[in-house]
Amino acid sequence: MKTRFSFIDLTLPTVTQRIIVTHYDVNTLESEDLLILPHYQTLVRAVPQRKAEHLAGRLAAREALRGLNCEARLLAVGSHRQPLWPEGIIGSISHTANLALAAVAKDSGRLCGLGIDIESVLSSKQTEEVIDGVIQREEYGLLRQATLSVEEALTIIFSAKESLFKALFRHVGEYFEFSTAHITMLSPQTQRFTLQLAQPLTATLPAGMTFNGQWHYLDGKIVTLIRF
Repeated sequence: MKTRFSFIDLTLPTVTQRIIVTHYDVNTLESEDLLILPHYQTLVRAVPQRKAEHLAGRLAAREALRGLNCEARLLAVGSHRQPLWPEGIIGSISHTANLALAAVAKDSGRLCGLGIDIESVLSSKQTEEVIDGVIQREEYGLLRQATLSVEEALTIIFSAKESLFKALFRHVGEYFEFSTAHITMLSPQTQRFTLQLAQPLTATLPAGMTFNGQWHYLDGKIVTLIRF
């Protein structure tokens, strides 16, 4: 499969996070390309797009690990289909039709997490279909106040909650609903947002705990990042 790599640097209050981007073309995917993956057999029945995006994500993750001077391995899959990162590393992968992203960082040894997500902006029809599942009543006011279209603002919120899920999964170990966290701040001027837990997830993740993140526009798509 034809690929090329680039990167974006997103600056958070205390750190700059490098995100590796794999640009790929699903039409160039060959069946033997997947053989480099330790779990290639699990993808045998997948459609070509799924095969390509999964491979592109793993290649981005390998490049991200190389940037940390870690062993540049292709990650295996866990019991919840999550990527299995090397010991001492936290990371996150996301992908869309022709882009795959990966970010990694050193595990600080305390409560920490890293989540990224990329989404195409929702259409008006998609917005109508998913809005009630993405945001709660108390978030509607914030959605209307933002100097963004409803479609763009909802896409950012959707993506932010996906990033939070990825960042917290290593601590929670199970899936949780979008209603678990609420957007409390969405700033188009700074492209930053804040999420607050509406209910406790663990003893160290109580209700009311907040998480800050940033979004970025990449090839007409929206990328969100949370790191803590």
